[in-house]
Amino acid sequence: MENNRFEGEKGKDRGMKDTNEQEFIREYNQVYGKVVSLERKKRGLTLEQLSSGIMSRTALEKVEKGAAQWTKVEGDTLMLRMGIPPEYFESLASGEDLERWRLREDICLLVPDRSEEAARTINRYRLQYKKRGSLEEQFLLKAEAVLMLVQQKASVGETSSTILDTALQAVSCTVRDDWRQGLASLCLSPGELEALLLVSAALFESGGRAEAWQLWEEVWNYPGKHKWKECTMAMILPQAAILGTRMASDPDGLGEPAVARAISSMAVRGQEALEILRRNGCHCYVLPLLDCLCELDASLFGEPEYLEQVTAFRQMFLDIYAWFGYPGYRIWQGISVDNTRDAGMTLKMLRTFYGKSRENAVYDGDELVMTPRQLERIEKGLHKPSYYNYGKLARQYGKFGGWNMPLLETDSLDVLEQRQLISTLMEYKKWEQAEWEIWKFRSMVNAAYPKVKQELLFFDAVMKKKKGGDLQECLEMLLEALRCTVPDFEGKDMKWWVYQREEIMIASNIGSVYRKLGNFDEAKKWFEAVLFSIDQNSFRTGINHYGFEVAFENYDNYLGDIHNIDNTVKVSEHIISKLLLLFRISSIQNLFYHIAWNAYETAMEKPEEYAFFRQIWEKAFRISESMTEYMSDSFLKVFLEERRAKYFS
Repeated sequence: MENNRFEGEKGKDRGMKDTNEQEFIREYNQVYGKVVSLERKKRGLTLEQLSSGIMSRTALEKVEKGAAQWTKVEGDTLMLRMGIPPEYFESLASGEDLERWRLREDICLLVPDRSEEAARTINRYRLQYKKRGSLEEQFLLKAEAVLMLVQQKASVGETSSTILDTALQAVSCTVRDDWRQGLASLCLSPGELEALLLVSAALFESGGRAEAWQLWEEVWNYPGKHKWKECTMAMILPQAAILGTRMASDPDGLGEPAVARAISSMAVRGQEALEILRRNGCHCYVLPLLDCLCELDASLFGEPEYLEQVTAFRQMFLDIYAWFGYPGYRIWQGISVDNTRDAGMTLKMLRTFYGKSRENAVYDGDELVMTPRQLERIEKGLHKPSYYNYGKLARQYGKFGGWNMPLLETDSLDVLEQRQLISTLMEYKKWEQAEWEIWKFRSMVNAAYPKVKQELLFFDAVMKKKKGGDLQECLEMLLEALRCTVPDFEGKDMKWWVYQREEIMIASNIGSVYRKLGNFDEAKKWFEAVLFSIDQNSFRTGINHYGFEVAFENYDNYLGDIHNIDNTVKVSEHIISKLLLLFRISSIQNLFYHIAWNAYETAMEKPEEYAFFRQIWEKAFRISESMTEYMSDSFLKVFLEERRAKYFS
């Protein structure tokens, strides 16, 4: 099965026909700040409101002018406070920033089930990083509050007042002191709303039921009132629905008939939260949400069979998480790095790609930027390059942009959302709709910009291939698209290129077309180059860059064509285990089908292990079917229905 998935967002609403290179560089460097500024003003927010608790007013002003360096957690939170998903941008971070993220992620995977180990890791974080930002401290306090709530329910002795104090401390890290007067005028991110939900939970446990419900209601309504994008709502509404359902189900919480009304309301809201997760291909907090919904009466849902579907989804996730040893009741830190690269590794890979020594790379053409020893430490993640110095070093490789850069040259979120829509339509093989939306997209962008030109060429190549066009022509279009941002790649070792998101998709499709043309040597070269590069970019965090699963799926198709299927099941399992660590798992249904196909083919070649592999393919196929329903993937649903008899004959 061929899988093409195109994630990204892009564009430029300009009337200009020619792009001056220097103007392009200037705008590309500053476009992230422009988006922040435009969206802040559109929402009527002052610099003080948006920056409060995160950075100074002056620092935010510099961010908006494209003249400041900030940490990823700060940059993402600025966007999230306006309900904008940070995935519209690709980021750079220092080695230390990524190490801090990795340790926070370790905490997330331990809370709440492995409480003692989680507490030790939290303490290690505090000892290791004594200088912490307000958002880091807020995360640690939230994790501690969750552990306290779990321990209290287990009758271990945590008092409600201690839990409430910890939750209030978490809120105060970034939220203004006047939040008790109402949340409407405040600028809050999903992570900050999480802290307020913990206050609500602590109030409920300590007997302040009315105040707890009032705060809960404000949190639930906040994203809608502030017109958040739905994919950002997915980061908070499932948690709110879980807490609301548990509070409503407490026999001492409200009293009849208020209990019945509250539970009925929570059924509606829980269903809303689940459908948001499904539409956005997310699984954060899905298992505890499904637990809550399964405890409700079927009559509370709009459709009688809905509870049956919810129950099936719950069993599916239990099966997946058990298969991969994944903690389904984990917490999430709200900041992902699947769109982030290590600045030091980026400089190292670009230097290697262009065949430069450190002694040569430290010159930007005019002057010595730093010493070779300093560059070595930056490449190893031991030192953090300044915003200014990184830019000077990167420009010699044709790379521009600061700590956050747009996936296309644009300061229009409308264009980014349009690209996201096209991406989703292509992912689910809705080709006619995609073609119409691409036509609209062309009228919104300036095709003179390199990344916009690249995107349009990519669209054209994909649509031509879908319509049965000449594969050699498709290949030439894809190669031309890659040349827009990867100069003179012929004859160079592409495994050292720092593939950005769209470049991963293009290079993977180049390998796929070579495979379809029967040129397996070229296909192998492209697939292995992309996968090596992704692996290099991911070694510090253990999280692969966005698009890695698509590259592996295409590589898996290649291995099937050359009948090299040894260990392919284990490879697919490895990819799924990595994908589960991310918010979005929207290609996971394809990966489970790959496991089923590979297990079936392996069993045909190894009849002595037939029974073992049959168990694998039957389980994987059933999960693929159920996950296809969860994702509302109508194309794959038909595909699986046509092949079901093969796997269950």
